[in-house]
Amino acid sequence: MRTLSRFLSVCLTLMLVTSGFAEVGDPTIRTDHPIYPGEGAFQEIEDCVSFATAGQTEPQDQAIALYRWLLMHQYHLMSPQECVYPGEAVSTEGGKGERVVYDANRARFSYGYGLCGTVHAWNEPYWRALGMPARRRAFPGHTNSEVFYDGSWHAFDTDMAGLLFRPDGVVAGYEDIIADPQLIMAVKPPLPHYPFAWPGDFDAMKSGWSEVAKGGDWFKMYNSGYAAHPGIVHLRSGETWTRYFDRDHFGGPAERRFWHHAKGGPFRTWTFVNTGDTAHDGATFNARGNASYGNGEFVYSPPLSDDRFREGVRHAADNLGARSESPRLHSRDRQPTAVVFGHFSPYVIAGKPADGANPMTGRATDGLVLVAKFVGDVACRVSTDDGQTWHAVPIPGPDQRDASGEVRVDLTDRVKGTYGWKIGFDWQGSAGIDELTFTTTTQLSQSIYPRLKPGGSTVHYRAASRGVVASLPNFTLPETDCDVFEEVSLRSKNVVYRGLGGESWLAYETTDNRRGTVVFRLESPRPLREVRAAFRYGIRSPAPPGSEFSMDVSIDGGQTWKEMGLSDVPEDNEFSSGWLAGAADLGDSAATTALVRCNLYAGGYRTGIAQVQLYGIHETAAPQQLEIAYGWEEAGELKTWSATIPANVAERSFPIPTGDQISDRYIRMSVP
Repeated sequence: MRTLSRFLSVCLTLMLVTSGFAEVGDPTIRTDHPIYPGEGAFQEIEDCVSFATAGQTEPQDQAIALYRWLLMHQYHLMSPQECVYPGEAVSTEGGKGERVVYDANRARFSYGYGLCGTVHAWNEPYWRALGMPARRRAFPGHTNSEVFYDGSWHAFDTDMAGLLFRPDGVVAGYEDIIADPQLIMAVKPPLPHYPFAWPGDFDAMKSGWSEVAKGGDWFKMYNSGYAAHPGIVHLRSGETWTRYFDRDHFGGPAERRFWHHAKGGPFRTWTFVNTGDTAHDGATFNARGNASYGNGEFVYSPPLSDDRFREGVRHAADNLGARSESPRLHSRDRQPTAVVFGHFSPYVIAGKPADGANPMTGRATDGLVLVAKFVGDVACRVSTDDGQTWHAVPIPGPDQRDASGEVRVDLTDRVKGTYGWKIGFDWQGSAGIDELTFTTTTQLSQSIYPRLKPGGSTVHYRAASRGVVASLPNFTLPETDCDVFEEVSLRSKNVVYRGLGGESWLAYETTDNRRGTVVFRLESPRPLREVRAAFRYGIRSPAPPGSEFSMDVSIDGGQTWKEMGLSDVPEDNEFSSGWLAGAADLGDSAATTALVRCNLYAGGYRTGIAQVQLYGIHETAAPQQLEIAYGWEEAGELKTWSATIPANVAERSFPIPTGDQISDRYIRMSVP
C-alpha cells in the first residue's frame, strides 16, 4: 500500500495535551540481587559500567571487573538479525552482515547472545564508557577485542572467555603475544582464561594464538558497535506489562514465543550466564549456566469512553470523539475519521513458530493479536516503519461477525522482529469502535530481568515520566517518497539517494570526494527533551587521513544546529564501515520536530549512508497509580506479592519475603 504520510498530515492532528492522563512513563525496577538487579540498574551503558566496576579504581582492575560482568550477561550463539529491508524474511541461520544487530542496548534488553564478532562490537560502547578506547581484532576463525589503557592495548575475549597475562601481571595484547609467544599459556586462575574446556575449543584457542604469535596483519576494526535505542517503556491507562523469566510459562515447548531460527529458541548450556560467578582453575570451572530467554507481554485495552484513550494515540482526526454509549469511538460529524494507536519498546516482538522451530522465515502467531468490537464497517491498517508504509488488514464485515461482534486478528507476521507498530482505523457515518485490546509479546534477555534473591529481597521502583518516539527510515522506498523521513531540500548536491535492495549496500552515496550532508526528520506527539541517533557509514580500508563523520540536531527548522556526535576514525582502521551514535539534551524546548543532520567525509574519497536510526525522548504526565506484582517459586509452590504505587509517587522501595531457595517466575506492572 502506498505511503499515507501526506494524507495523515492533512487529516490527522498530533496529540499534545497530557493533562488528565493516567499513564506511567518509564517505570523501572531494581532489586538487590548482586548480579541481575534488572533494568533499573542497567538501563544505560553507563549504569552497567558503574555497577560492574563498583569499588575498583585502577584501570586494569576496572577492565577485569567489566570483563567478568560481560561474561555473566552475554552468551555465545548465532547473532540476532533484524529486518533492514522491510518485509524481508531474515534468519539467524545466515544472511548478510548488515542485518546483524550492532546496537548494544537492543542486545542487552532483547537478546544477550551473539557470535564473537557481534558481542565484541556490542562491548565497544561499554569500554568507551569506562574511558578506554576499544577495537575488534581478527583472529583465526574468530574475532577478539582489544582495549587501551595504561599506554598499551590489551586483549579481552568475552566470547571464548579468555585472558592472557604478561610477566608483570598486566593483561596481554596482540603485540605482547607476538613479541613473546610463551604468553599463550600465561593465565591467572580463577579468572576465566585460555585454554577453556568447552567442547571442541580446548585446542582451538591455543592454536589460534600460535598463529597470531607468528605476526602478520590481524585486522584492526573500530566503531562497529554502538548504543542508541532507549531502554524506556511507557505504560498507558488500561495497560499491563508482564515479564516472564521462564520461556515455558505460556504452556510448554509447543507454546514458546521467540525471535531466533533454532527450535525452542535461543539456548546455551556452556556459559557463565546464570551461574552467579566466573571461576576457572585448571579443569574446574562453573560455566554451565543453562542460559535462555524470557518473554514480555504488553496487554493494552485503551479506555474508549473518555479522553484517556489518547495516551496510546499517535494520530487522530479532528472530528474523532469518545463517549460512553456505542459506538464509543465515533465520528462527531459522521464524516470520514481516523485514529492510529501505537506501541514501542526496547524489546523485540517475538512469535510462536507454526513449524515449532523458526518464526523468522516461517509463519508465526501470538506476537501481536488485535481483539476488537467494531460497529459497522471499520477499515484497519498496520505499519512497522512509523507510518512510512501501511498494509491493509482484512477485517470481517458486520454480516460475518458472530453474535458477540468480537473480531480477533493475528498480526504477528506483519510485525515480528521489530520493536513497535502503528495500527490505524478508518470509518465514517454511524460506524465506530466499542472495544480494543492489543496484545504484544516480546523476547527479553534473562539478564535484564529484575531478579529476586533468596533470604529476602528489596525492590526499588522508579518512574522517570518519559516516553519514546522512533523514526527508522525505510530506505526501500523510491526517491519520490524520501520526504516522509528526510528534509530533502537540505541534502547536499553531491549526495544521491540509491535506496536499499539494489546492487549497492548504501542507501545514500556521495558523487564526488567532498563533504556530504543528509538531514532526517523526527516528529513527536509531545515536546522533545532529548534526541538520540545513529547511522552507519561506508569508509575505505585503511581509513583515509582526515576522515570525519558527525551528527547535529536542529529544533528550529535548520536555522541553528547543535552537535550530537563526532566520529573517531583512527588511521589504522581496517573495517569498511562504522557506526556513529550520539545524543543531545534539548532542555525545556517546546519543539515537537527535530532535524538530525548526518555529515559525511571519507578523507577525500566517496562514501555514503547504509542505515539511520532516530529516537526522541519526551516527557509524560506525572506517574499515576500503578500495581506491581511479583511471582516466584519456593519448594514447588508459587508465591506472590503485590503493592500499589499511589499517583504522583515517582520512587518507592519494598521488602519481599523470599525464602532460601527460589526460582523467578514473573513481574507484572498494571495501570488502571
